[in-house]
Amino acid sequence: MNKPRLLFHHMHRPDSSLSEASMSSTTDNCEGCRSVTVDQPGFISHDSKAQISYISSQYPEQPQLYRILRHACVRSLNCEVCPGKEGPIVFGEDNSCHVLSHTFHLQDSQARGFQRLYSFIIVMMDRVFLINSWPFLVKHLRTLIDELQSKAEIVFTKEQEEAKDSQRASSSIRSAGLYSMPGPDHLRHIRTNPSGRSLVELTGDKEVFVYMHKYFVYLLKAGGMRITECMVEGPPSAMATPEVSLPLTDSGTVQVGERKGVRESLDGLVSALEFQVVTMENQPLVHSLKQLYQMLGQKDFMELAYRVLRGDQVIVRGSEVMTVTSIIGVLKDLVPESCCHIVSFSQCYKESFVCNFLGLAVGVSLPKHVKDSDFHVLLDILPPLELRGADQPSHQLAATFAEHSIVGPPQTTSDLDGFLLTYKFMVSCASPSNLDQKCPLILQKLVSLLSGEFFSDALIAQAFQGLKGEWMNKVKVLYKFSKMGYSDNPERVEKLEKLLKEVLLVGPEDLPILRYWRSALSKEYRSYLLHSTK
Repeated sequence: MNKPRLLFHHMHRPDSSLSEASMSSTTDNCEGCRSVTVDQPGFISHDSKAQISYISSQYPEQPQLYRILRHACVRSLNCEVCPGKEGPIVFGEDNSCHVLSHTFHLQDSQARGFQRLYSFIIVMMDRVFLINSWPFLVKHLRTLIDELQSKAEIVFTKEQEEAKDSQRASSSIRSAGLYSMPGPDHLRHIRTNPSGRSLVELTGDKEVFVYMHKYFVYLLKAGGMRITECMVEGPPSAMATPEVSLPLTDSGTVQVGERKGVRESLDGLVSALEFQVVTMENQPLVHSLKQLYQMLGQKDFMELAYRVLRGDQVIVRGSEVMTVTSIIGVLKDLVPESCCHIVSFSQCYKESFVCNFLGLAVGVSLPKHVKDSDFHVLLDILPPLELRGADQPSHQLAATFAEHSIVGPPQTTSDLDGFLLTYKFMVSCASPSNLDQKCPLILQKLVSLLSGEFFSDALIAQAFQGLKGEWMNKVKVLYKFSKMGYSDNPERVEKLEKLLKEVLLVGPEDLPILRYWRSALSKEYRSYLLHSTK
């Protein structure tokens, strides 16, 4: 190239600001510095869902952006280079912008040194975001560079072989005495040969810029989605990183209801229960805590919610995958996200050290130690009779669950899904909690929100999110207290009661919840609390 120049520019912008002038039609006289033509000034890809357009052209439309890119281009090729003049590097100033530059060479049989220097540059205003995106960007830029270099090497090898054949032919002509001096027309052709060759010619790919446009669209979209910027209160992050929920099955789906099988009841009393195939599209979903509260009724909802809040294993058993998964998705919002260890749906029981939220298929029996434990709670979803099997007498079903309280849906509620009129739900545990006399404060406030007639789901979700934040602050105080050397102090119990009553404004019944939520604190934040000023 004559000097560093912008060859190909890519950006995205909202569709509302897109105009016909978004792609500059200016082209360069130098063939090696040209990526577009007057007839085709660039490329545009539309993301209709996000209402964003991705634009590729030779130069940006905005003069200020052109100056920034031009300056970054010159620095990446002339100044800011890494050893070997090929590889990634970051440079920039806080008062302007920051640049990730990845320089590389393409072989060219007509260039000095048989290679030309190029650079991919990514410009951002946020230095932290650019550094955090380094592994993703460098990995994919390296992949694109390898493809370009591979194509250029093929063209280079072919041209070298053709040059050798031409030299051999010239030697044969000279040896035969047929060689003549080149005329002025030939010398004039050499002088007027362009100093640069286009990327299309170097790679032998006429669609190379189309491919680069598609690749840059992916980089911008995927790179923006992989990292989400959020405000963190205080150093460091208080919440531990949540674990990803285990998949439904190895293949990503659950094979339920594809064959007729034997269903074991809670106590092994119901057998040979056949059920029909129900497609996932027709499976009812639970969308909010208020909906679940109205489905179960206050007593059973409080029992289930209390077990979730204090960290017991919650088992949801049903024949419909999406229904079970949606209920687990609603219940997990009751506790901090990093406290959730989820197996969405399984064909066998998973121990509590594996997950505290477990979805089970119908027919999966529970071990005896789980049924007898006070740290497990079971929610059974009983579908309508026509889905349970026509051969199952209704009086047998009634006898099976006679010792439990089967909760039916409120018949007067109009805003619930239609499935509530036909489904029934059963909450069972080894020993019910005595919540009528000693109910945790956070559960009382939650029930007050859910029982409010005019409170929308969005309002309840926002209010409880603030309530969880308040409770996490209490957890931090309790953790700090527990690490202050009161373990051997006989007055520890008295000091703890005073802390709960006068500082945290909670009672002893709230202590199991606070202790369980302590596991949501990250290791870094625990260390921060221990080393902060006492």
